[in-house]
Amino acid sequence: MIASGEVFDNPLVELTAKQREVLDLLIQHKTSKEISRELGISPHTVDQRIMLARAKLGVATRGEVAQAYRKLVATYEQPVYEDSHIGFPPLPVETRSRDDADDRPPSASFLLPVHDVPGIESREEAEEQAFHHVLPEMFNGPDGTLLRLGYISGITVFLILIVLGGLSMFVQLSSMLDH
Repeated sequence: MIASGEVFDNPLVELTAKQREVLDLLIQHKTSKEISRELGISPHTVDQRIMLARAKLGVATRGEVAQAYRKLVATYEQPVYEDSHIGFPPLPVETRSRDDADDRPPSASFLLPVHDVPGIESREEAEEQAFHHVLPEMFNGPDGTLLRLGYISGITVFLILIVLGGLSMFVQLSSMLDH
């Protein structure tokens, strides 16, 4: 307990609520652009708040401010009271077997219950929204890596041929202009 008149040296007190809001998202490995979208502010404002927090915490880089803030939160935001008798609900257990598993990553069902997400009716819809596939499905599966490497090799050869063709045209035009 803190006696009246005693100074409690907590560096978190020096940070403003807005700086802490930005740092909370920064320690979740979000970029300035992602933080700005989530908070409805400009990326410049995000960077400015990070810069001011860096000065207050006495660190030099963005990574150091995230690390220092994470340590401060772990140190100074300990619960004041005893442990509560109210527990957290158990996390869902992955029940998919290897036989029926498709190529999607495991479900992120622990993030939000389906009934809390507006516009999503089933677990399948939630998983589809959580994991956006960038590549066509033919690149998934056991032969997907080999197929991707084949396409990358083909594109590389095509680009090399274009560069060599351009160089040969340059040499031909240079020889024509010299005569």
